[in-house]
Amino acid sequence: MLLNTETSIRVRYGVAERTVSLLSGEAYFTVVADRRRPFVVEVSGRRMLTSRAAFRVRKLDDAPANILVQLGQVELPTASQASRAPLVLGANTQLTLAPRLLTQPARLEIPQLVSPSSVTRDLAWRDGKVSFEGEPLSRVAATFARYSDTRIIIADPGLAREPVTGLFDAHDPAGFARAIATVFSARVREDGNAVVLTRGA
Repeated sequence: MLLNTETSIRVRYGVAERTVSLLSGEAYFTVVADRRRPFVVEVSGRRMLTSRAAFRVRKLDDAPANILVQLGQVELPTASQASRAPLVLGANTQLTLAPRLLTQPARLEIPQLVSPSSVTRDLAWRDGKVSFEGEPLSRVAATFARYSDTRIIIADPGLAREPVTGLFDAHDPAGFARAIATVFSARVREDGNAVVLTRGA
């Protein structure tokens, strides 16, 4: 099990099953087969089960939980009580869990196939990297904040909307800011534990 930053889990290994509850954050699991004890991950009130797989589970802030299977299969009971058959997520499959609201009917959860290269980008954090493919700079800055005490502050709203694509060192926000300043004709200055990006007159 590999844990990303700001991740909290609870582990319960018993005679009947091996259970990990992801309370918050992001974790990557490599599951070795054990016929006597299936491996179970709990997140957002849901349980997923596998006998052998490699997969990532993410639950950040108020966003819905997301599952990405790299290898093997993961079974997940459906959110709707109308169907008893579990969803089976195979390799290179991603699923965002529908929130369970008592006031609304359960939403249909549809797994999505993703390319192996997209899986690799999503899991770049395991190697100390962060990968982006068109995300706005404001969201990229928020991602960097998970890995460093140095914050990237974007003083220009237009600059904050610029799309970012590439693979970067997660622990070097200052180096990233300097590269972005070059690409988007911006200025960068360091102010204590912050790197400030500005553009315009």
